[in-house]
Amino acid sequence: KGAAAGGICCSITHGALTPVDVVKTRVQLDPVKYNRGLVGGFKQIIGEEGAMALTTGLGATVVGYFIQGWFKFGGVEYFKIAAVDALGEEKAWEMKTPIYLGAAAGAEFIADMFLCPLEAVRIRGVSDPTFSD
Repeated sequence: KGAAAGGICCSITHGALTPVDVVKTRVQLDPVKYNRGLVGGFKQIIGEEGAMALTTGLGATVVGYFIQGWFKFGGVEYFKIAAVDALGEEKAWEMKTPIYLGAAAGAEFIADMFLCPLEAVRIRGVSDPTFSD
């Protein structure tokens, strides 16, 4: 349940913020051209390319963060259970903070390995208008 919920929630929240990510990425790539701040960047992109340009990379973002959320939240639960099984309940209770930290760090590392290729696709799509052609 945790994995599915994590995947759904991460894909929804990151997908909803795709337009902000498009503007941010454009500002980072070409700060001379996109120098009017966030709201100005929105207006500039819509004026030059149309409103749909703000959804560039939406597919890669939604899929990437679904997978990342799945592995992150599911992984934390998996690693916590594995630690309890390995240490026993009493010892695991005494070491709950290190277990939580280790489980979260391990799960995040693995989840980000799955996210990185899709994040690269998103950035390429935002930076190269011919990429999806």
